[in-house]
Amino acid sequence: MKKVIAAVLTVFMFSLCGCSILPTAITESNNIETLKGWSFQSNPGTNDYSLFFGLLNGNDKYIAADVDVDIRIVNDADEEVYSATKSVTSKDFGDYESQVAGKQYLANIRIPASDIKSGKSNNGTVYLTVYKDDDVRFDEVNCTALYCLPVADVQLTAEGLPVEIKVKGYDGSTESVINITDVSYVYEKEYTPQLKIIFSGEKTYGNSSSYDIISYKLYDSNGYLIDSSNVYLNSLSAGDKFKDDSIVVYDITPGENYTLQFAEYSW
Repeated sequence: MKKVIAAVLTVFMFSLCGCSILPTAITESNNIETLKGWSFQSNPGTNDYSLFFGLLNGNDKYIAADVDVDIRIVNDADEEVYSATKSVTSKDFGDYESQVAGKQYLANIRIPASDIKSGKSNNGTVYLTVYKDDDVRFDEVNCTALYCLPVADVQLTAEGLPVEIKVKGYDGSTESVINITDVSYVYEKEYTPQLKIIFSGEKTYGNSSSYDIISYKLYDSNGYLIDSSNVYLNSLSAGDKFKDDSIVVYDITPGENYTLQFAEYSW
């Protein structure tokens, strides 16, 4: 953008070149005319993030300059997970290359992953304002943080363990008794959050049958029903232990506390 004129954003991944390719110079901040090439990326190998931007002079040549940058990150749940002002010097500039934008001379602001708060969405928007005293100030611009922001863990509590579930037939008689003793879970945060629930126990009564049916309900911290269904345990005899991992709940809200209840299946 030409000082205060907005530009179109292109998001891409950068790699550091081994040697300087582009003509560069260190300049005073009052010679800066254009801000371009801003983008944001996650660096899993170094457990941090990079915020890139480039500065050009009146001849559209890349330059390095001492500037300040106000940064804020807001995730798609409208939570501000990061806010800071960073001072950039000429040492923060380097040659970068991408398939989309080619070779560019950019500042690279590194943000430790631990500085960004965990929130309820791994997507968001990164806002930056570049300025230096009264010499130069660009309008705030933004770029996308896609599937890379930290999300909060979830908590799952199973009520009433150990819980005894009677499996009844069509006539209401008890055909089996299932004792559930333990519940664990795996929370997968990547892309679409999902909760995999594993429960285990023992069949304490009943003959081997094609399956025993157990019902469950999952509630959030406000008491809303999030998911309910049935689990089918196959070919268990009295004394058989089991571990079932068939409960998978999608569209889980990061940071939420969930409660799991088991119940008898009703015909």
